[in-house]
Amino acid sequence: MKDNLEQNNFQGVEAPKVCYTAGGMLIDDDKVLLVKHKKLGIWLNPGGHINEGELPHQAAQREFYEETGVEVRAIDFFKVSKMFRDFSVFDSTGESKFVPNPISTNLHWVNKESYDLRLKSKFPNQRFPTKIWKRGCEQHVGFFYLLEPIDRVEFSQNEKETDGIAWFSLSQIETLETKESIKQEIKLGFKIHGFN
Repeated sequence: MKDNLEQNNFQGVEAPKVCYTAGGMLIDDDKVLLVKHKKLGIWLNPGGHINEGELPHQAAQREFYEETGVEVRAIDFFKVSKMFRDFSVFDSTGESKFVPNPISTNLHWVNKESYDLRLKSKFPNQRFPTKIWKRGCEQHVGFFYLLEPIDRVEFSQNEKETDGIAWFSLSQIETLETKESIKQEIKLGFKIHGFN
Protein backbone atom coordinates (compact mmCIF):
# COMPACT_ATOMS: atom_id res chain seq x y z
CA MET A 1 0.00 0.00 0.00
CA LYS A 2 2.83 2.40 0.84
CA ASP A 3 4.31 2.06 -2.66
CA ASN A 4 0.99 2.92 -4.26
CA LEU A 5 0.63 6.06 -2.15
CA GLU A 6 4.17 7.18 -2.97
CA GLN A 7 3.55 6.65 -6.69
CA ASN A 8 1.34 9.72 -6.82
CA ASN A 9 3.58 12.15 -4.92
CA PHE A 10 4.37 14.00 -8.15
CA GLN A 11 3.98 17.58 -9.21
CA GLY A 12 3.72 19.36 -12.57
CA VAL A 13 4.67 17.47 -15.72
CA GLU A 14 5.98 14.54 -13.70
CA ALA A 15 2.53 13.69 -12.39
CA PRO A 16 0.92 10.59 -13.94
CA LYS A 17 -2.45 11.10 -15.60
CA VAL A 18 -4.95 9.73 -13.10
CA CYS A 19 -8.40 8.48 -14.11
CA TYR A 20 -11.15 7.59 -11.64
CA THR A 21 -12.90 4.23 -11.80
CA ALA A 22 -15.53 2.38 -9.81
CA GLY A 23 -16.46 -1.26 -9.48
CA GLY A 24 -18.84 -3.42 -7.56
CA MET A 25 -18.94 -6.72 -5.75
CA LEU A 26 -22.12 -8.77 -5.67
CA ILE A 27 -22.11 -11.57 -3.12
CA ASP A 28 -25.26 -13.67 -3.34
CA ASP A 29 -25.97 -17.16 -2.03
CA ASP A 30 -22.43 -17.36 -0.55
CA LYS A 31 -20.73 -16.63 -3.91
CA VAL A 32 -19.31 -13.60 -5.69
CA LEU A 33 -20.07 -12.82 -9.35
CA LEU A 34 -16.89 -12.03 -11.30
CA VAL A 35 -16.01 -11.35 -14.93
CA LYS A 36 -12.88 -12.34 -16.83
CA HIS A 37 -11.39 -9.14 -18.28
CA LYS A 38 -10.80 -9.46 -22.01
CA LYS A 39 -7.56 -7.43 -22.18
CA LEU A 40 -6.05 -8.38 -18.83
CA GLY A 41 -7.05 -12.06 -18.93
CA ILE A 42 -7.86 -12.17 -15.21
CA TRP A 43 -10.98 -12.50 -13.06
CA LEU A 44 -12.18 -9.36 -11.32
CA ASN A 45 -15.18 -7.43 -10.10
CA PRO A 46 -17.06 -5.58 -12.87
CA GLY A 47 -16.16 -1.91 -13.12
CA GLY A 48 -14.90 0.93 -15.28
CA HIS A 49 -14.40 4.66 -15.67
CA ILE A 50 -16.57 7.17 -13.83
CA ASN A 51 -18.42 9.41 -16.28
CA GLU A 52 -18.57 13.17 -15.91
CA GLY A 53 -21.30 14.16 -13.46
CA GLU A 54 -21.56 10.62 -12.06
CA LEU A 55 -20.94 9.73 -8.43
CA PRO A 56 -18.59 6.76 -7.87
CA HIS A 57 -21.31 4.45 -6.50
CA GLN A 58 -23.52 5.28 -9.52
CA ALA A 59 -20.67 4.36 -11.86
CA ALA A 60 -20.21 1.05 -10.01
CA GLN A 61 -23.92 0.24 -10.45
CA ARG A 62 -23.90 1.20 -14.15
CA GLU A 63 -20.69 -0.68 -14.95
CA PHE A 64 -21.92 -3.79 -13.14
CA TYR A 65 -25.14 -3.78 -15.17
CA GLU A 66 -23.29 -3.17 -18.46
CA GLU A 67 -20.94 -6.12 -17.85
CA THR A 68 -23.35 -8.62 -16.27
CA GLY A 69 -26.92 -7.58 -17.11
CA VAL A 70 -27.76 -7.65 -13.38
CA GLU A 71 -29.42 -4.53 -11.95
CA VAL A 72 -27.85 -3.65 -8.61
CA ARG A 73 -27.62 -0.86 -6.07
CA ALA A 74 -24.60 0.04 -3.97
CA ILE A 75 -25.03 -0.57 -0.27
CA ASP A 76 -23.18 1.07 2.55
CA PHE A 77 -20.90 -1.46 4.20
CA PHE A 78 -21.89 0.05 7.55
CA LYS A 79 -25.34 -1.47 6.97
CA VAL A 80 -24.00 -4.92 6.08
CA SER A 81 -21.26 -5.26 8.66
CA LYS A 82 -22.43 -6.63 12.02
CA MET A 83 -20.01 -4.42 13.92
CA PHE A 84 -21.76 -1.25 12.63
CA ARG A 85 -25.41 -2.33 12.97
CA ASP A 86 -26.03 0.08 15.86
CA PHE A 87 -23.91 2.88 14.43
CA SER A 88 -25.74 6.22 14.17
CA VAL A 89 -25.41 6.62 10.38
CA PHE A 90 -28.93 5.25 9.87
CA ASP A 91 -32.21 7.12 9.95
CA SER A 92 -35.42 5.83 11.57
CA THR A 93 -36.22 3.66 8.51
CA GLY A 94 -32.84 1.89 8.69
CA GLU A 95 -31.45 3.68 5.63
CA SER A 96 -28.01 5.27 5.67
CA LYS A 97 -27.89 9.04 5.99
CA PHE A 98 -24.97 9.13 3.54
CA VAL A 99 -24.16 7.97 0.02
CA PRO A 100 -22.72 4.44 0.02
CA ASN A 101 -19.12 4.13 1.18
CA PRO A 102 -16.68 2.04 -0.84
CA ILE A 103 -15.14 -0.92 0.93
CA SER A 104 -11.80 -0.10 -0.67
CA THR A 105 -10.08 2.60 -2.66
CA ASN A 106 -6.86 1.84 -4.47
CA LEU A 107 -4.30 3.49 -6.71
CA HIS A 108 -2.56 1.39 -9.35
CA TRP A 109 -0.62 1.76 -12.59
CA VAL A 110 -2.40 0.96 -15.84
CA ASN A 111 0.13 2.40 -18.30
CA LYS A 112 3.54 2.92 -16.69
CA GLU A 113 5.18 2.70 -20.12
CA SER A 114 3.45 5.90 -21.25
CA TYR A 115 4.50 7.64 -18.07
CA ASP A 116 8.13 6.49 -18.39
CA LEU A 117 8.25 7.62 -22.02
CA ARG A 118 7.05 11.08 -21.05
CA LEU A 119 9.73 11.39 -18.38
CA LYS A 120 12.45 10.38 -20.83
CA SER A 121 11.30 12.92 -23.37
CA LYS A 122 13.26 16.15 -23.71
CA PHE A 123 10.04 18.06 -24.27
CA PRO A 124 7.46 16.80 -21.75
CA ASN A 125 4.96 19.59 -22.46
CA GLN A 126 4.72 18.98 -26.21
CA ARG A 127 2.34 16.61 -27.90
CA PHE A 128 3.88 13.57 -29.54
CA PRO A 129 2.64 11.49 -32.45
CA THR A 130 0.39 8.62 -31.43
CA LYS A 131 3.04 6.10 -32.55
CA ILE A 132 5.39 7.39 -29.86
CA TRP A 133 3.07 8.39 -27.06
CA LYS A 134 -0.66 8.21 -26.60
CA ARG A 135 -1.43 9.82 -23.28
CA GLY A 136 -4.42 8.17 -21.73
CA CYS A 137 -4.81 6.96 -18.17
CA GLU A 138 -1.52 6.12 -16.55
CA GLN A 139 -2.91 5.38 -13.11
CA HIS A 140 -6.38 4.48 -11.86
CA VAL A 141 -7.93 5.41 -8.56
CA GLY A 142 -10.55 2.71 -8.05
CA PHE A 143 -13.53 2.84 -5.68
CA PHE A 144 -15.09 -0.58 -4.94
CA TYR A 145 -18.55 -1.05 -3.51
CA LEU A 146 -20.65 -3.81 -2.09
CA LEU A 147 -23.76 -4.30 -4.21
CA GLU A 148 -27.14 -5.92 -3.79
CA PRO A 149 -29.49 -7.07 -6.54
CA ILE A 150 -32.55 -4.95 -7.25
CA ASP A 151 -34.45 -7.92 -8.67
CA ARG A 152 -33.57 -11.44 -9.76
CA VAL A 153 -29.94 -12.35 -10.34
CA GLU A 154 -29.87 -13.60 -13.91
CA PHE A 155 -26.62 -12.61 -15.54
CA SER A 156 -25.56 -12.34 -19.16
CA GLN A 157 -22.02 -11.94 -20.43
CA ASN A 158 -20.92 -8.75 -22.21
CA GLU A 159 -18.74 -10.42 -24.86
CA LYS A 160 -17.24 -7.11 -26.03
CA GLU A 161 -15.55 -6.55 -22.66
CA THR A 162 -15.29 -9.96 -21.02
CA ASP A 163 -14.11 -13.48 -21.76
CA GLY A 164 -16.25 -15.06 -19.08
CA ILE A 165 -18.61 -14.59 -16.18
CA ALA A 166 -19.04 -16.94 -13.22
CA TRP A 167 -19.87 -17.34 -9.53
CA PHE A 168 -17.04 -18.15 -7.10
CA SER A 169 -17.16 -19.27 -3.47
CA LEU A 170 -14.78 -17.90 -0.84
CA SER A 171 -12.79 -21.16 -0.91
CA GLN A 172 -12.17 -20.73 -4.67
CA ILE A 173 -10.70 -17.24 -4.36
CA GLU A 174 -7.21 -18.36 -3.29
CA THR A 175 -6.64 -20.24 -6.57
CA LEU A 176 -8.41 -17.67 -8.75
CA GLU A 177 -6.49 -16.45 -11.81
CA THR A 178 -6.16 -12.81 -10.74
CA LYS A 179 -3.95 -10.33 -8.87
CA GLU A 180 -3.31 -10.72 -5.16
CA SER A 181 -4.82 -7.28 -4.44
CA ILE A 182 -8.07 -8.35 -6.12
CA LYS A 183 -8.16 -11.55 -4.06
CA GLN A 184 -7.74 -9.48 -0.89
CA GLU A 185 -10.52 -7.13 -1.95
CA ILE A 186 -12.89 -10.06 -2.59
CA LYS A 187 -11.98 -11.65 0.75
CA LEU A 188 -12.74 -8.34 2.46
CA GLY A 189 -16.18 -8.30 0.82
CA PHE A 190 -16.89 -11.81 2.11
CA LYS A 191 -15.65 -10.84 5.58
CA ILE A 192 -17.92 -7.79 5.74
CA HIS A 193 -20.81 -10.07 4.77
CA GLY A 194 -19.92 -12.31 7.73
CA PHE A 195 -17.98 -15.09 5.95
CA ASN A 196 -14.58 -16.09 7.28
